[in-house]
Amino acid sequence: MKGAGRTTWAEPWAYRLLLAALGAVTFSIALGQALLAASTVLLVIWLAVDKPQPSPPPLLAAALLFIAIALLTLGANAAQVPWNRIGKLFWFVTLPAAALLVRDVPRLISLLWAFALGCGVLAVKTLVGIPWGAWKLLQAHPDYAQNFLHALTLKGSMPDGQLLMLGLVATLGLLLIRRAEHRPLNGPVILLALQTAAFILNLKRGSWMVAGLLLVILILTKLTWKHTLFLLLAAVAALCLPPVQTRLLDVERDFDPAAGGRMTMWTRVAPALILQHPFGLGYGLLTNDRMRAVAPEIERDRNLLHNNMLQVLVETGWPGLAAYLLWMAWALVAAAQRLRAARALSEPAALAALVLLLMLLGLLCNGVVEYNFGTSRLMIVLGAILGAWSVRPQDGGVGVGTEGAA
Repeated sequence: MKGAGRTTWAEPWAYRLLLAALGAVTFSIALGQALLAASTVLLVIWLAVDKPQPSPPPLLAAALLFIAIALLTLGANAAQVPWNRIGKLFWFVTLPAAALLVRDVPRLISLLWAFALGCGVLAVKTLVGIPWGAWKLLQAHPDYAQNFLHALTLKGSMPDGQLLMLGLVATLGLLLIRRAEHRPLNGPVILLALQTAAFILNLKRGSWMVAGLLLVILILTKLTWKHTLFLLLAAVAALCLPPVQTRLLDVERDFDPAAGGRMTMWTRVAPALILQHPFGLGYGLLTNDRMRAVAPEIERDRNLLHNNMLQVLVETGWPGLAAYLLWMAWALVAAAQRLRAARALSEPAALAALVLLLMLLGLLCNGVVEYNFGTSRLMIVLGAILGAWSVRPQDGGVGVGTEGAA
């Protein structure tokens, strides 16, 4: 921060509401958005009243560039503007909000706790809701759901799978932080058990594979043999479950170009639309009808390309893709800078920075097989990851907050 305004009630409450929003959005999009909106209002009040003259978050420029291009692509399609999808861009407000409010290591660790606890609630909701929903689906539509296993697969959620994946990373990081601080591990262990069970039951293969990659990185860098053994046993146990085996064997269908799934979208639909609209269809304007006009075998409930870069390219054109790639590359560099700066401070600081980097990598890797860049809950989480504890060159690579340097 540049300058020192007086502290009012608005800033601490904006921070608390940001924590609450990040936790709540994991299990309730409406509650999370309401809390985030309230946090944003208090943040604006703080900036207006205290006039703290903050340094702009470095990644905000890249975010605004992408948003500007996305909106410009709608210029020739005013009659088709999808206001519900355009409104999602607002939720990237978590980037500047986190950069301004999560300025040091204690606040960053609190942010991770808020997210991990929210994912714990999501885990309980998943463990209860998916079996119950699958049973009701099977009773109501026996022709649609072939059996209970198929019904379980239908009730799983892509966003929930990715949130639980990120929750596992955050919770493992908190476990390691508490171990470094010689504090009890009961809380993270309970959360880890709940999230692991729910993560498996959600039956989403892309998230499983990315989680495996992130866990390998953690094992190679920070985890002890005991943690590694626990995770390996959990993975082996999961592979022994028939639903998990069935889902993994079904992956072959996704790579069949004639099946109407991801491969059809990636090899037929996307190239045709990119050729027809090099400057983009317009942000949020890709529909099932447009895809089926190219490939009629595309399933009727699909309006996404299941790939971040292809979706961005089709909707916002080559300029939008360039802005997106600049933004994400800059984010990875910033995350690496945070990690390097944190290593000079303390082990908890380094672990928290590593968690942010792994969460970012998780979302980007999952974005190869899913369009998570346009999902409201994941947009909020991504913004928080990108903004929390920003690195600024003028701070020597370390953001400065009211509670110390981080």
